[in-house]
Amino acid sequence: MSFVKTDNNLVNLLEETKTILNRHNLTLDDVTVIFNGKVLENDEKIAAELDKCYDNMWGFLTFKDIQLVVDDYTWFERASYDGKEEFILKAHPLLSDFKNCEFHQGSLL
Repeated sequence: MSFVKTDNNLVNLLEETKTILNRHNLTLDDVTVIFNGKVLENDEKIAAELDKCYDNMWGFLTFKDIQLVVDDYTWFERASYDGKEEFILKAHPLLSDFKNCEFHQGSLL
């Protein structure tokens, strides 16, 4: 995943957020942004909290308390892998995909 970096080799968190959403055909209007346990309700609040530059390579997790909630089952959250900080897509499994209806119906009789 490549982002436009600033002169100081930093990544803008707001631009990174828009990029990852765009990759999944989403915008900030399609998600609920939760930052440090608070819902950011409008574009001004989102920009105030996320328009920050940071070094996303080989360090600790700078922004760990951010979730971009798409729906009840799908969201993006911050994670660090091998020291690189980024958004990852998370989803709850749909239990209906795993239930064997014949087995459950037979065991209830």
